[in-house]
Amino acid sequence: MLLVPVLAVAAATVDPAALGLSTTPGFLHLVPFRLAAGIGALAVGLVFAAALLLPRPTRPWIRATAAAVMVAVGLAHGGIAVSRGWSGADLPGRADVTVVSFNTLLGEADPAAIAGLVAGAGGQMVALPETTRRRAQQVVDRLAADSLHFQLFTGSDGPGAGQTTSLLLRSDLGAYRQVEAPFMLLGAVRAVPVSGRGPTLVAVHPGSPTPDIGYDHWAQYVATAVAQCTGTSDAVVAGDFNATVDHAPMTDLGRCRDAATEAGRGPRGPGRRPRRRRSPRPSTTCWWTDPASGCSAPGPCTSRAATTAR
Repeated sequence: MLLVPVLAVAAATVDPAALGLSTTPGFLHLVPFRLAAGIGALAVGLVFAAALLLPRPTRPWIRATAAAVMVAVGLAHGGIAVSRGWSGADLPGRADVTVVSFNTLLGEADPAAIAGLVAGAGGQMVALPETTRRRAQQVVDRLAADSLHFQLFTGSDGPGAGQTTSLLLRSDLGAYRQVEAPFMLLGAVRAVPVSGRGPTLVAVHPGSPTPDIGYDHWAQYVATAVAQCTGTSDAVVAGDFNATVDHAPMTDLGRCRDAATEAGRGPRGPGRRPRRRRSPRPSTTCWWTDPASGCSAPGPCTSRAATTAR
């Protein structure tokens, strides 16, 4: 009967990575929306439960089973979301490094607003996916006017802002130099300290899970982004990952840590949004720190367009 596969699919959404489904179309797009999925499943379960109250319901055991499965799925999604935290308060202690990540949507965001976000957050490492060097330089210039000086590095995987990512590093981090970054389709920047002391800092933007890019290619690009941390003994990685920790390429971070998970702020925790000319599309933005790094203070990791992490 049709209800059986429907209930099986619903149950599979709880942990699709364990079943090898987190990179499968449909499942991969549902994964980031656990709270919505949980509410939807609970609503369906309650409908089936209410149907049991009808006079002489047909096949009551089917309705009871469906209600139990859907309520269990809803509670599982909700439990996972809640366990990852809802805190929006700053963490106690000193921040080793403050990271700001903001997808500017082809550079449409106002440079003054971005500069205000960075200055207000005390940002030291700033990842700007979909931002050309020219646009990023405008941000740097505005910050310099406030006596905040940044190095600027840019990496492109193709023509235009859509395949370009910029990285801003504040002068108090020390002098950095750009080294080759792997191909991720939408741009990546990798910088290492000139002195040889300090973390490798990387801004990434792997391709998104769309039919034109290809779902297998998307998974490979995300895995490449993850490797920027797992393959380096001391690194901070920030940007628009187009994935969450529930997608297979990000389920094993090795010695690295997801900032939001460590802080108990969940995969869609609070972000800070500057004013902008247009609203950039939602994008999963995370950063990790390696336990070996001195930059291991976790902060929010969100699917909003702008993120501040300390």
